[in-house]
Amino acid sequence: MSKDYTLREKVFRNLLKNPKLGPQEMTKLLEAKYNSVKAVYAKLTVEGLLVREGRGNYAPDLLGILLNLMDRVEELEKASK
Repeated sequence: MSKDYTLREKVFRNLLKNPKLGPQEMTKLLEAKYNSVKAVYAKLTVEGLLVREGRGNYAPDLLGILLNLMDRVEELEKASK
């Protein structure tokens, strides 16, 4: 990844590319601290962007992602007026 993404962005982008990556695999891939990665997974779940399917298993929540994008577009449209 060429840009300076936050850990949250790195985790989310990589998970979208490979939904089978759990926190442990993501920790190795990103060379990050396990507790930090685990916290990002938890936060993304609370935000409705991920669904926890079991211990260490997460999946993108497509409906949550779409709703989040719609909200962001709406905010940008309001800000441009």
